[in-house]
Amino acid sequence: MVLCESRLIEHYDIKTKTLIKINANYDRVYPGCNTSLWFLDALLLALKKLGFNNLAVVEGDLKLQPAKKTIEVIGVKKVLERHKIPFINLDEEMRGEDELPLLLHKSQIINVPVIHTHTFAVISCACKNLFGLLPVDREKYHNSLSEKLLKLYERVQPCFTIVDGTVGLDGGSMRMGNPRRLDLIVAGWDALLIDSVVSRIIGFLEDSVPLLKLAKERGLIGNYSLKGDFEDENMLPNFRFTYKESKIAKLDLWLRRNGITSRFFKYNSFFDRLVHRVRRRILSLNYFLKREKLLNGNWMEYSTILTYNT
Repeated sequence: MVLCESRLIEHYDIKTKTLIKINANYDRVYPGCNTSLWFLDALLLALKKLGFNNLAVVEGDLKLQPAKKTIEVIGVKKVLERHKIPFINLDEEMRGEDELPLLLHKSQIINVPVIHTHTFAVISCACKNLFGLLPVDREKYHNSLSEKLLKLYERVQPCFTIVDGTVGLDGGSMRMGNPRRLDLIVAGWDALLIDSVVSRIIGFLEDSVPLLKLAKERGLIGNYSLKGDFEDENMLPNFRFTYKESKIAKLDLWLRRNGITSRFFKYNSFFDRLVHRVRRRILSLNYFLKREKLLNGNWMEYSTILTYNT
């Protein structure tokens, strides 16, 4: 963590407005799905000790899931109130022609993703978390997700990433997977390289991850060196995450791509809203069946170190 702090203050101005892009993609207390409260709490404390006083946590809305409600339900709001840090809903901000919030032009970003598998991207981490900077209808880019993620990666620079790898989410979907305690923090200035390292840690070859395969073909993934507990990349842990492509999600994507049916699934159309409501019902059922296990695994030991509980 000391190494992260030294690199951060070397390249970022502590007086400049600093936006912390968390991962809040589900309005349920679901370890491994959202940025952990214990991680966010420790990060804010560390940043304030370094002198970063112009901080704000940011996230955008999802369909049927307003960001302000989400951060309240999952406990982020309580952490922010304790640290006196404001929350900014990106979908209430003015945007430029590139659809990114104009706020980014006068701010510096700390990207705070989590590690989990993803229905379309196979893995979701550093680059995928930047996807949340786009407007609420960003699902329209799922047909060309890797291409869009590369454009975001190139557009949002410089960007310091610090991965909440305390708990990951294993399985075929980020809102239906199984928590895995990883006890990791991964940080650096190149989101693509971070995703490459994370993919290796959770057991995926670069060519099996669409984003990394495309980036590799374009020569965007260079050599890197590791510092910290695993300076020898051959000693990196391998958690062997599983991924199984969802047939339902694959059908949904095909319907949105197909020239005949795509017009019926445009953003906020009847069928689009119907699909999302059905998806919410399925997610709610999954959460109900897993809730006891989710909130009683060994990963919950982290919750005892929250500073606002002391």
